[in-house]
Amino acid sequence: MGRKKIKPCSLKIQGDTPARLISISSEDIVQWRYEMIRESSLSRQPIDVICKKYHYSRDMYYYYKSKFDQQGILGLVDEKPGPKTARKRTDEVERMIIELRFKHPSLNMYEIANRLNQMGFDISARSVSRTLEAHGLSLKKTKGKRLRKISSTKASSKGNP
Repeated sequence: MGRKKIKPCSLKIQGDTPARLISISSEDIVQWRYEMIRESSLSRQPIDVICKKYHYSRDMYYYYKSKFDQQGILGLVDEKPGPKTARKRTDEVERMIIELRFKHPSLNMYEIANRLNQMGFDISARSVSRTLEAHGLSLKKTKGKRLRKISSTKASSKGNP
């Protein structure tokens, strides 16, 4: 649900009590949605008229009304976009990655991904790497040059003039 840009305006909300004029900020989208639901429950106007007044469709009104009925005011807050659960790195796949790491500690992320692909799981090497990093099981790479082993004769000759 994208964020709507609504012009700030004063709305006359009618209900059983005498009508009053309130100003709703365009920045406070939660208040805007709440007032739409509130007015629909207090007034005898058709839903179409109220939805048009608040710049929402009937479908969106009923969507936010059901969210409000289930979760209260928190249901009117925009949800984080995107998937809510992992699609490829499921709990089963993560368990298998960790199991393979413990059974075969020398396997790198590419080899683990290949084995899982052969088993029928669609997972990339990068996803394997992320899982191993999340559980502290990634292979540590040494940076820099390898240390050369200095023979004992060279070491003793350097120390003595």
